[in-house]
Parts: sequence; C-alpha cells; structure tokens
Amino acid sequence: MNKIDKMIKWFEDRKGKVDYSMDERNGKTGKYDCSSAVYFSLVSAFNKEYSHICNTATLPYFLQNLGYRCIVKNGSWEAKRGDIIIWCKNVGEAGSEAHTGIFINNSEIIHCNYNNNGISVNSEKSLSDLYDWNWFVYRLDDEKNIDTIFSSVEHVTERFMVKGNYSIDSLPWFCFDKNQLGTTEKYQGYVVTITKKWGYYYYSQFLGGWVDYRAFQEVESIKEEKTIINSGYSIDTLPWGEVGYETKDYSANHLNEKVTLTAKRGSYLYIHKMAKWIDEKAFE
Repeated sequence: MNKIDKMIKWFEDRKGKVDYSMDERNGKTGKYDCSSAVYFSLVSAFNKEYSHICNTATLPYFLQNLGYRCIVKNGSWEAKRGDIIIWCKNVGEAGSEAHTGIFINNSEIIHCNYNNNGISVNSEKSLSDLYDWNWFVYRLDDEKNIDTIFSSVEHVTERFMVKGNYSIDSLPWFCFDKNQLGTTEKYQGYVVTITKKWGYYYYSQFLGGWVDYRAFQEVESIKEEKTIINSGYSIDTLPWGEVGYETKDYSANHLNEKVTLTAKRGSYLYIHKMAKWIDEKAFE
C-alpha cells in the first residue's frame, strides 16, 4: 500500500467512529479537528512526526518536509487522489476560518469537519463556499528525497527590511535537524539581501541563517548620496510611525553630513551606514 492509500485508509478506518473538536484534537479521546486528522494520517503513512500536532498554519511546513510541493495558490488545477488542500481566510492563520482535507479522487474530499461531527466524504462542489477564502494545494512527489528538495531551493537576490521578532535558524523551521542561531529582534529596520528561498523561509547571509518570510517587508532599492540639510527630523530604527519604531538620533546632529541611501519605504529613506531610517524631507 502506498503512502497516499495509507493516509486515506487512516481516515476511512475512523469514519463514523470519531467526533470533531478543536479543543480536544489529539485523538486520545476519539476527537480530531480538520488539521489534526490530516496530521495523524501523515504520521501513519510516513512514520514521521512533527514537533507538535500541526494546525492549518503549520501543516505546510510538515508537508514540505515530507516531500510535498505546493502546486496551486488560489488557482485552478486538475485534482488527483492524495492532493491535500488548505483553505484559509487569512494566510498563515489557523482557527475556525481555515479548513483542510484530502482528495480521494478528482471530485471528492475526505475530511474531519464540524458539520458532520467527524469524518465524512463530501463532493468538492458542496464545499465551494470555502473558495471564497485563499486556497493552497499540496501534492506528493514520491520520488523526492532530501537532495532533490534542496535542489528546488530558489536562488534570488532581493532586498527586504527586517521587522518583528523571528528565529534565525541553521535550516528552515520545518527541518527536524535545524538549530536556532539567534533572533531578528536586534535587527529591526535593517535592510538585508535575501539569496535563497525555500518554501516560506528566506536565507540572509548577513543574518546568518534562515528566517520566516513574515520577518521581511518590501522596500524599494535605491543608491543615492544626499546631504542632511534640515533639522527637526528623527532617525529611527524603522520608518517613523511603523509599529515598534524607536528614535535613536536626530537630523540636527548630522547637519551637512553626506550619507548613502540604499532603500526607500514610503517617504522614508534608509541610511546604509547607520542602518536607520529618516524622513526624506531632511534632505530637501
């Protein structure tokens, strides 16, 4: 029996025998929710566990580590037996406004759900309201191994601003053998170059490891030299007004100083040498 058949058999063996619960979802009391049911079916088929019982937000990381690839993001596709679909109102958020299940053929899904208080098979058409949310489809490549997974890492050269407190790891968070190297807390507002993307994780040589994509905010890359000529403007860790910004200096202390600017976000410019942000009006 292949892995997909084992996963679906796990569901079929429990159909009519378990209840639905988001509070008691570990199966010990005969209850699961949508994501824990998919998680335990994966554990049964692959004989591998994650660091915790996955929800719809963390399930993609486990799937990628098992050799799944995301084949659809909010688009059309021809469903196959074994495809795992995740719907979510807000990307990256679990809870009652997210759902998941497994296609048993190209038009039916087996899933643990509230409406049936347990596991049921329903047509995809009957679940069409879920497509008002975002959806992601994952498909298993049976030939994948760790070497081919690594070869699928996307090599890029993109610049982003660091924001938020996320772990910096030796490997993406979904890898079992990762080590935490630090956090992004002390790099607030730094503009760094990303050279690799692997699923939802980005690699920065400056940060020294892999970080969740949510730590990175888009910026416009520029390369200009300008002289600070106006006082009365703060020099901040983040563009002024963004959540978490802190004022570290003032333009009055740097009048007539020429600085190199390498990024722009809104009306704020990034002073490369200081790794800080200043209003563009300080130069006008």
